[in-house]
Formats: sequence, structure tokens, C-alpha cells
Amino acid sequence: MNARKATPWVAGILVMTGMVCIGLRIRTQHELQLASGESLWRLTYAVKFQTEQAGARLSLAIPFDTPRCRVFRQVVRYSDLQPERLRAPLLEAREIDLVTRHAGDQNLTARFDIHLSRRARFSAYDSETSLTAQARAEYLRGDKGIQVESAAVTETLQSIRRETPPPDDLVKRLFEYCHTQIVAGEENAPADAAGAIKKKTGSPLGRARALVALCRANKTPARMMTGFVVEESESLEPRAWVEVWNGRRWEPFEPVNGYMRELPYNYLAVRRDGGDIVRVTRGSGLESHFSVLRLPSGPGAARSKHRSLLGLVDLTRLPLEMHEVLSLILLLPLGGLVTAFFRTMVGVRTFGTFTPTLIALSFVFADWRTGIFVFALVLSLGLVSRSFLDRLKLLMVPRLSVVLTLVVLCIIFCVSLLDYVHLTPGAQAVLLPMVILTMTIERFYLTSEEDSVPFALQLLAGTVAVAVCCYLVLRWAAAGRILFMFPEAHLFTIAVLILMGRYTGYRLTELWRFRDFKPRGPSEPPRP
Repeated sequence: MNARKATPWVAGILVMTGMVCIGLRIRTQHELQLASGESLWRLTYAVKFQTEQAGARLSLAIPFDTPRCRVFRQVVRYSDLQPERLRAPLLEAREIDLVTRHAGDQNLTARFDIHLSRRARFSAYDSETSLTAQARAEYLRGDKGIQVESAAVTETLQSIRRETPPPDDLVKRLFEYCHTQIVAGEENAPADAAGAIKKKTGSPLGRARALVALCRANKTPARMMTGFVVEESESLEPRAWVEVWNGRRWEPFEPVNGYMRELPYNYLAVRRDGGDIVRVTRGSGLESHFSVLRLPSGPGAARSKHRSLLGLVDLTRLPLEMHEVLSLILLLPLGGLVTAFFRTMVGVRTFGTFTPTLIALSFVFADWRTGIFVFALVLSLGLVSRSFLDRLKLLMVPRLSVVLTLVVLCIIFCVSLLDYVHLTPGAQAVLLPMVILTMTIERFYLTSEEDSVPFALQLLAGTVAVAVCCYLVLRWAAAGRILFMFPEAHLFTIAVLILMGRYTGYRLTELWRFRDFKPRGPSEPPRP
């Protein structure tokens, strides 16, 4: 079978293979889609503090799994810190301890990807079914903010006991007292149990501590909980609530909003002892910033483990911050397809095969107005510089290196000029392909000398026109997402390119170029 006959068969096999792969992937991804009432979120900690000597300790509480919440991925980044206790596997750790290696400013960023579900479908981490004697004693004692033996706590408990007959639920009455009788206070409202009970007003932390103190005074184990309400916010404040032991399990109570024995599904528990989420020992100037961002619910986004070889071809398993870049890279073959169409079918000539696509790629990252200004100015200055270099009669490699150096300097000073006139170019302006610009300048100059300046300008115009079309394709975000989910769709791209590679007919520009050879009708007058 010769090449001409084999080409349609090869293209057909590629198309059929692509359809089968896409069908199998759709079936697999349908099983991995999030169910109704489920969502993905990213919780981020940004921590800063100062130390005057090495050995300072940073303790970082991290979210743990509950029946409605699962941490499926986490990343902790730090530079001058050394992990002292980082339990394995990391997702089962409740706290990360790090020690500073040097004095000075310290920074840490922690990111937790969270899978929430309105129904209880996950396995809770460390779900207790009984209390040891040591744990019971811990959850009955008083401390600095929870004054169990305070007169105000004791008198209030006795008063509520007298008003509550034995069959009634005393814990419920204690909760109702903290919810209704202790009102929300101002910024300087009491944050301890005794102060909140005495003044009948308190901060959210003070009202929660009041409930814990009353329960412990009643010999009912209770503990403080610290966490977050997962909702999209650039600045998230920790929340405090209470868990009370009923003899079989811990029941949640939230005095501020009145939630009793069941919290909304988006309450994320982080620390069970009621302390701060971030603690620093032998350090100062601690600044903690928390934020939550909702993540796209793509298939496979919530999977943390891929043990089969099929995971290698599933791009959705990769970190979410890589999805956008990889989607753009997967669009590059479409840019090549556009360039091949214009060169093969239309007949538009360009400087090189991939020059239009790479130029378009740089404009995707940079503002198009900034990109056009930098591109035009660098190209103009580069051509002028190339004409001066020609008088020195340099060898090709040193000459190209000089042009590349001049292109780099032009781009840098163009960015500086744009910033000087308050156009705010941004760092993306330097993403113009410097090597491509260098080769374009070289080819333009050589073409203008070997053929003519009009022909070189024609090639430059064709390159820019095709680059504009490639830019429109690369800006097609929906196509990028589809190709990211179904990368085997590029088998169709290869099939089209193979069929296009066998095309030997007239190009569209040739129909205009050879229009004088078109047969004329008997009544059509001859062309002059």
C-alpha cells in the first residue's frame, strides 16, 4: 500500500482510537464527579513572625477529617524552618511543629484542599467512643479562661439546676442560658467564662468558655473547639464552639448562632483544645492570615492517591495550580494546526513554522496593548541594530548572540519605560519569546537583502496575521479545559494534520494569483 492510500487509513485509525479513549475517560470521570451537595475548597495559612535567636518553635494546627469533611491534599512551604514533628502520614497529623534554624524574619505558608459533603460519607479521624480516666480528668479541670470553681459559675449552675427538674436535659438548659442570657458584647467584652457570666455579655470565645465551665462544674466533660466556617473569604476569622460528652460520643454546641448537637456541614474543626491555631514560642510579632477559596469541581480533583497506571494519563490528579498552565500548553497543537492551515490551504507565508504560535503564546500571558508596543519597538530597534552589525561582517553565531543581547536589553528597557509613564506593564511583558524575536529580525534582514523589502514585509504581515489567529485560539479557555480533561482529543488534531499533509491542490491565494488562466466563457470579453 503506497503512502497516498495509507493516509486515510491512518487518519481513520487515529480518529477511532481517539473516540474510544474519550468514551472510556468519560465513563471513568462520570464515576469520579462530585455528588450533589459536595464541594471542594482551599484553606490557606500565611504566617509571619520574628525571632532573635535560633530554636524558636512554631506549632501549626491543621484540619482533621470528620464525617462531613476530608482533607485530601496539603502543602506546607517554609524556608528557614526545620520540621521537628511531622507525623506520617501527614494527613493524619493534628499539629505540625517547626523550629527556626536562624534568627530574623520567618515565613510559612500552608495550604489544605478540603472536600466537604452535606451528608456524612467520610471516616472521621480519631472518633472516640469512650473516655479514659486521664481524658475525663482533663476535660473536667479548670484553667485560666475556664474558671470552673469561680463563684459566678457555681451560683449560676445551682440556679439553673433548681429551675430544671431531673428528667429535663440539664446540658440543653446550660446551652440555652449561654445562648440567650449571655448576649454578644463589644470588642472589649469578656473572653473568659467567669467574666461573661458575671456581666451577662461576652465575646464569642467568652460565651463558649462559659458553657464549658458550666458543664465541667456539673461534672460533665466538655472541651473547646477551634476551627473555621468554610465559606469563600479573603480574610477568615477562626470560630470557637463546644463539644460535650454524652457518655457515648461528643456532641457539638455553638452558643453564638444557637446550633445544638449538630453543626452545619461547613464547620471545619482544626484544634480540639480551644487554643490558637498558630502558636509561637520564643518568638514575637506573630501575624496569621487565613483565607478560603472555592475550587473547581473537576473530576479527579479530590483524589489524593493513584495506585494504578491509569493515573499517569489522568491529568486531573495533578495539583490544581498546574491546570491552567497545562491547559494552555495543550492548546499549542491547535496553534500549529492553524499555522498549517494558513500555510498549506490558504497559502500565507510566515517566518518559520512555529513563530506565529510562540508569539501568540507570549501575548496570552501579557496584556495585548503592552505586548504590541514591546513587539513593535523591539523589532524596529533590532532591525536597525542588525543593519549596523552587517557592516562588521561577523560570523553567524556571534552575530545572532549580539542581536539576542540587544533584544533582551530592549525588552527590559521597554518595560521600564512603560512603568515610567504609569502604564503598569507587569512582569508578564518580558515573556515575549526573545529567541523567536531574534530569529525573526535575522530572517527579515536576510530576506530583504536576498529578495526585497516588500517581500520581507509581506512575510512579516503574514506572520502577524497568523499569530493573531493563533492568539484567538490560545485564548479559548473552554477548549483548553476540554483538552485538559481529554488530552487524547489531539489524536483528531494529528489526523487532520496528516490529511492536510497530503493536500496537493491549489491554495486560496493561488486562485487569485492565477486568475488570468481561468477559462472564460464565450460571451466574456478578454482581459486587458
